[in-house]
Formats: sequence, structure tokens, C-alpha cells
Amino acid sequence: MRLRTHIAITAGAALLGAAGIAAPALASGTADTTNGTVTNGAAAFRSEAARDGLSAQQISGLQKRVDSFLATSGGTQIAANKIAVKGGSVTLTVPGEKYARALNSGLDGNSPATALGNCPYYDFCGYKGANYSGSQWNVASCSLHEIPDGWNSGGSWINNQSSGTRARMYNKSKALIYTTPGAYSFDPSGDWGPVWYVRPC
Repeated sequence: MRLRTHIAITAGAALLGAAGIAAPALASGTADTTNGTVTNGAAAFRSEAARDGLSAQQISGLQKRVDSFLATSGGTQIAANKIAVKGGSVTLTVPGEKYARALNSGLDGNSPATALGNCPYYDFCGYKGANYSGSQWNVASCSLHEIPDGWNSGGSWINNQSSGTRARMYNKSKALIYTTPGAYSFDPSGDWGPVWYVRPC
């Protein structure tokens, strides 16, 4: 269970009257996890990262980030920098890069355009950092989803659900604290501090 602070949520969010851009497909692969550690498939993930041009140091650093996430939050590693979590996925940034991206996609992990074009249609995408930077959390089902551990302040989000769909954010007690404008909508400088759960639709 994560420790949380209670900071007022940023209520302002702007509408962007344009259709969302589909994200590129992520590299396939699976790994079994036991108690948050990768037990199978690690070699395939290292190979995937090497094909993308990552250095040995970046590959090692990225796997450490994945292992840390698995140890604290659980999930299953499904790509070198992607983890399947209940109801969605988390994509981690490559060491030295600012934005989450699919490896071998040709996307630039230091270009703001990568983040803005990397939230699939029908998804609600949360980002650990402001301006869509840092780890990216994608969920699509209308269930109540707990946000990733460690997202205690700052952050940003994109609501790329079907047109007009509103996502809802809830506090620790599962009380509604904020409803987004209808999709397509976004907030480049939100605050995850008081948020524990999101219902995308």
C-alpha cells in the first residue's frame, strides 16, 4: 500500500477538439513473474532493447526499473519496458529519455510528440510527470483502476476515450473528487496527490 499526500487536485483541463492518434504496436513477448521478479523471457527483452539501439548500461538500468516496479506493484513484464497490470499496462521510460515509448517503433523518447501520439484511442493515459513525461499508465475498461504506486504528486493525463466520454477520479475512500471534460481532453499539469483510483468511463 502506498503512502499518499493530500494536495488539492488541479481542476482545470482543456479540451482538444481533435481525434486521438493510435499508439504504435509494442513488441510482443511474455514473462512469468513470481513475487515481482522476472523468471522467464528476460533474454528476449534484452534482445528487444538491443535491437532498439540501447546501450548495455541502458538495458541494465531499464531492467532494474522494471524489477523495482514488479517488486513494489506486481504485474507481468511483457516487453523490455512494458508491464501488464490489472486492467491495463505501464510503459517505463528508457534511462536517459523523458517520454515513455514502444521500443523499435522509431519514436524519439525525448520528443514531446512521442507522448502526445502514444495514447491509444479508447484509452485513458496517465503520466507520472508533467507534460506527459515519465512512466505511462494506460487503462481502457470502465472498471475502477488503482493508479500506480509512487504517483504521489504532479503528473498529467490524456483522456482519449470515445468522443465525449468522461473519466472520473476518486480519493482513497473511493469518493469522487474530479470528473474530466469529455474526450478528447487532457491536463499537462495535474496532481495525482489526492487521487487513488480512476474510472475511465
